[in-house]
Amino acid sequence: MRAVAAVLALVLAVPAAAPAAFASDAFHLLRLDGSYLKWGSPALGTPAHVRYAFVTAPARFPGAINCDAMVPLEPMLKASGIGAERFRTEVAAAFAMWQHAADVAFREVTDPAAVDILIGAQAKPRGFAFTNVDYDHAAAGPVRVLKKSLICFNPDKPWKAGFDGNVEVYDIRYAMAHEIGHAIGLDHPSPSGQLMSFRYGEDFRTLRAGDESGAIALYGKPGAPVVVAAPKPGAPPPDMALR
Repeated sequence: MRAVAAVLALVLAVPAAAPAAFASDAFHLLRLDGSYLKWGSPALGTPAHVRYAFVTAPARFPGAINCDAMVPLEPMLKASGIGAERFRTEVAAAFAMWQHAADVAFREVTDPAAVDILIGAQAKPRGFAFTNVDYDHAAAGPVRVLKKSLICFNPDKPWKAGFDGNVEVYDIRYAMAHEIGHAIGLDHPSPSGQLMSFRYGEDFRTLRAGDESGAIALYGKPGAPVVVAAPKPGAPPPDMALR
């Protein structure tokens, strides 16, 4: 599995070769091997349906940069005092943010082997939360289709449901929504100001205008006619490289 991983953290990740980005003032789209990445059809501004599930047994993903080994989330949630029902409510709310913003629909399924986005805890804890994306390497063109995204959380970190002003403990909904953004094709636009920015803060708990614009660039507006967008030439590199 060849993949790129993105991290939600309070500090910069170690710089790698910077991919180009489809950019506005407030969003960047992931671009790898010269292509943008999305679910659905290989055309920007077109809708998609995405399935997600949770890891139910230890799983390995050889070749993934991060999330290469995942385990179920229950021990992590128990250690943080977050009940299973509350956790699923927070996850559903995180997916709903993106579904409300753009024409991308999410559905939870029970079979971890038959999903697009798989969510679990890290078997080798580090950082806070990571996302790996894998895509169709055989295809060519400005946009390639995502094949699998992995989202993994550090079980050694404390987590919470809601804001309390303590930015050392991350809100699980905020962190999940940020990682979902990576899982559907968004990069970090800036240090702060957007939910997809790479610094955790507790000033807002919903998508910002830039986050919504990025999702619409990928999948179009909900209920609107499909308008295929052309990639912008000469976009600048992102503010932060991903590993």
